[in-house]
Amino acid sequence: MSKVLGVVPVRMGSSRFPGKPLVEINGIPMAAHCYFRALQSKTLDKVVLATPDDEILNFAKKYNIEALKTSHVHERASERAGEVLDIFFSQGLKFEYVLLLQGDEPQINPLEIDNLTKRLIISKNSVVNLIHPIKDKDMKNPSIVKSVLDLDGNIIFFSRSQIPYRSNEGFRQLGMIGFTSSILKKYCELRPTKLEILESIDMMRFLENNIKIESLITKDEIIGVDHPSDIKKVEIIMKDDEIVKEYLPLFK
Repeated sequence: MSKVLGVVPVRMGSSRFPGKPLVEINGIPMAAHCYFRALQSKTLDKVVLATPDDEILNFAKKYNIEALKTSHVHERASERAGEVLDIFFSQGLKFEYVLLLQGDEPQINPLEIDNLTKRLIISKNSVVNLIHPIKDKDMKNPSIVKSVLDLDGNIIFFSRSQIPYRSNEGFRQLGMIGFTSSILKKYCELRPTKLEILESIDMMRFLENNIKIESLITKDEIIGVDHPSDIKKVEIIMKDDEIVKEYLPLFK
């Protein structure tokens, strides 16, 4: 049995930034950054792009990126990852753990993937979410999902609003989430919940069903690409990125 599956969900139909998976960051499509950086992880046994779009599948084929076509009906990235797990299971491939790696965080660090995997494997919880400290104006940015923790480091709420209300610092949810395969299947069996829909946050479905989510704090500042204006910021940060040099020759 293979142990850990990495899934990078991407789709062209983003409401805030249509077509963003194939938008280039320093000459390389964003989806490719996410995929090839995940490949450098030492703990993932397989990495795959998951998409409903033929345009992305054609791009993946061109650059020898493993990709699977998934349904157009999914509202949540976690559901798309769950479908990938089912597809592989039908092919006789079984995984104990799944890491969801959002396709709009191109600065993803392979070391943080490994840290997340290791924490998931030893955790008494079935879900672990990477988070990052934020403060000031980021606390009021609705594109940034904030996380509130209990005294044991478990996440007790997510919101796009400023939480805690009077605090100018907190934690941002990153799109790196580890699941046991069984809990990811459970997620897909549960019905969408009220707060999940209102906040448009996958993980609220777990919290509203009393399923604990453990946090793992990283000091790495990872910018999510939510709007076209974010591209320039990320390009500046990634200009001299050492990890990029490993896969840059593929795009020359």
